[in-house]
Amino acid sequence: MSSRPLVDIESIAQQVAPKRLFDLPSLAPPALADLEELSLTPRAIVPGLLFADLRLRIAPGGVGKTTLALFEAMQLALRRPLWGHWPAVPGNTVIISREDPRGILLARLRELMRHAGLSDSERADVLQRVRILDLSSLDFRLAAVVGDVVLPNRLAIEELLQHVTADGWMPDWMIFDPAISLGVGETRVNDSEQGLIEAGRLIRNELNCCVEFIHHSGKQNARESTLDQYSGRGGSAFADGARMVAVLQPQSRDAWQQATGQALGDTETGLVMALAKTSYSPPCDPLYIRRDGWRFEQVSICPMSPERRQAAADEQVMQFLLHEARQGRHYSQNDLSDMRDQLGMTRNEIAAACGRLRAAGRVQASGQRGKKTHLEPVPPAAGRVSDFEGGD
Repeated sequence: MSSRPLVDIESIAQQVAPKRLFDLPSLAPPALADLEELSLTPRAIVPGLLFADLRLRIAPGGVGKTTLALFEAMQLALRRPLWGHWPAVPGNTVIISREDPRGILLARLRELMRHAGLSDSERADVLQRVRILDLSSLDFRLAAVVGDVVLPNRLAIEELLQHVTADGWMPDWMIFDPAISLGVGETRVNDSEQGLIEAGRLIRNELNCCVEFIHHSGKQNARESTLDQYSGRGGSAFADGARMVAVLQPQSRDAWQQATGQALGDTETGLVMALAKTSYSPPCDPLYIRRDGWRFEQVSICPMSPERRQAAADEQVMQFLLHEARQGRHYSQNDLSDMRDQLGMTRNEIAAACGRLRAAGRVQASGQRGKKTHLEPVPPAAGRVSDFEGGD
């Protein structure tokens, strides 16, 4: 009887082991003529704003970031300006949703088109160029844990790209919404984010398009309305790996008026969008966006002078004290500092306003001797016009 083993382990290992792990690119030096043809930036989809690379959109929940993305996709489809920047050509956008169903997003797009007053032919152009892929009922992930390492889910990415481009339609902008539903969770925060970044790079390299992830703000960042590139929840790998980062925060009516010099209407809300990271274009000031239902409008900045801003802060504190006094409620300066969220002001701004109001005789300390005193507003004399109403 032969002593040869029933299974030849070495032979099987040679058959399944890859001869090469990677097909590495060339290291040969380029020709001088070829070097001169290379560009410092990727393909510009919207020059100065949107490039064929990774982008991150950060905002708190409920701000309307998905609806704003639909509005921007509509503008790109019609080659209309996006926040002061003109698209090079009409562009195609696909939104891959792991949150909202397709019907809801299409209904939002319908309302955006209706309130923009688009003609039937323009609506047809938008519907041709803005595609929505609903993966909300599928456990689709762009990254996976392989051997305790988070890696791009290459099989899922390949199937996705084949599906998106099946009829020859090619996206210029691919938006994934939300990022948290496309990774491996938050038990490995930076690893999960890095896995999505690497998946985005594969898609970018394959399609030469902008790959955007819609991401939620961190809780504290949302409360403090931070606008830097690290305002997203989780780690720093997302912002570090992206080449463009846009941060959205809602604005209170007072903050909006102080920043823009304009008042919001009864049905309007204000957003500030900071382009916190712009690797391929010069830094720019935050953009202020007025929303009225399904309409979005960029607002030109006409900020208050320092004197007018101080007068507005004084008036805000004064009106608060007057209103509360009528309800039988009284506040010391320390008490007012605890009301900074209601006032929309910092502790330093409240303290400075209280000092100016006392110096002007508009408030005075009141209370019984030996007991806690409070700020008592002095009602204006008849016919007096407030500093804010008559200011520059």
